[in-house]
Amino acid sequence: MKNSTSLKGLTYVAMAFVMFFASCSDNNQINFTSNDAANVESETTADSFTSDATDVSTDAVAGVATTDLSGGRENGIIKKLLINDYFKANERLKCATIALTTTGTSDAPAGVLTIVYPDDGSCKDARGKVRKGTITITYTGKRFEVGSKIVTTFSNYSINGVAVEGTYTLTNVAATNTSYPRFHVVITGGKVTFLNGKTITREQDFTREWQRAANPTQDKWVLLTGSTAAGTNRNGSVYTMTVTQDLVHSRACEISDKVFIAVSGEKKFTTESKDITINYGTGTCDNTVTITINGKSKDVTIAGDGN
Repeated sequence: MKNSTSLKGLTYVAMAFVMFFASCSDNNQINFTSNDAANVESETTADSFTSDATDVSTDAVAGVATTDLSGGRENGIIKKLLINDYFKANERLKCATIALTTTGTSDAPAGVLTIVYPDDGSCKDARGKVRKGTITITYTGKRFEVGSKIVTTFSNYSINGVAVEGTYTLTNVAATNTSYPRFHVVITGGKVTFLNGKTITREQDFTREWQRAANPTQDKWVLLTGSTAAGTNRNGSVYTMTVTQDLVHSRACEISDKVFIAVSGEKKFTTESKDITINYGTGTCDNTVTITINGKSKDVTIAGDGN
C-alpha cells in the first residue's frame, strides 16, 4: 500500500510538471496571425515601392550629371543628344518623355528634370513593372559632391497601379574619393495606395549607400543600420521600423530573379503592440523573409502584388 500511494503521488507530480511545461510552451508559442502576415507584407512591399522611386530619381539625375553642359546652341544640342542616349539605355527610363531645364552652371549645376510616363500602360521594364504618371526632380550641386541635393515629387505616379506620393529629399553625405557614395533620404508626406484602395503612410529617415560596381548591373544599394520609418499601415494601425542590420538590395537579383526586396539584413517592425523581426537572409536571390515574434520564427514569401 505504501508503494502504491507513493506511485500515485509520483503520477500526480509528473502530471503537474507536464501541465506546467505545456502552459509555458503555450505562452511562448508564436502568435503569428493572418493580420501579422498582412502587416509584414504591406511594410516590405511599401518599402520596395519607395525604394524604387528613389532609385529612378537617382538614375535620372545620373544622366543629367554627365551632360549638364552650359551655354550656347551647340552645347544645348549636345546635351540633348547625350541625355537621350543615356535614357534609352536605362530600362526604367527609356520609354518616358524627358524634359530638362537647367538653371545653374557647369561649376554649380542646378535644374529641373521632368519624367512623364504614358498613361496607356505601354511603359514596362524588364521586370514587368508598368509605370504611369509624372516624376518631377529638382537638383542642385554636383551629383557626388557632399551637400548636393535631389528633391523628388510625384503627380498621378504609379507602379503596377500602386500610387506613390510624397516629397523625397536625397542629400549626398559622403565624399566619393574616400568611400562609396552615401545619401540621406528623407520622405515627408509619403503615401502608398494599393489596388484595393488601402493605404500606407510613411515618414522616413534613411541613410543609403551606393556600392557601385564596374558593371552597373552588379550594383548594390545598402540601407544602413539605424535608418527609421514610421506611419500607419493598411489596417490603419501606427507602426515604426528600425533597420538593425544593414539591408542590402541587389541590382543583379532584381534583373535576373525579379527580386524586389532586400536580399540580406534585418529590421525591427513594431505595430499593434507587437515587436516583429524581419530577416532578409544572407544574400540568396528570393522574395522570402523570416519573421520572428517572441523568439519563434516563420518563413514568409512576399507577394508584392499591390493588393
